[in-house]
Amino acid sequence: MMVDPDCHRRGLGRLLLRHAEATLLVQYPAIRLESFADNAAANSFYEACGWSRGGQLEGEGPAKAEFTRSGADD
Repeated sequence: MMVDPDCHRRGLGRLLLRHAEATLLVQYPAIRLESFADNAAANSFYEACGWSRGGQLEGEGPAKAEFTRSGADD
């Protein structure tokens, strides 16, 4: 999920993320997402929204970080 940079800081990303969380956590006990490891703004956003940062994911291409959230986090 991405929000157009011209629309940042308006609460749209938080609204979209909360909707995804509410939808998915009804079906799954925990959810995860991936973010580019070097994307400090996005990673700070996820942490501010209550996501827990895991380790760095191995694979081809740019380094990615894993974030998790469970229904018990609320």
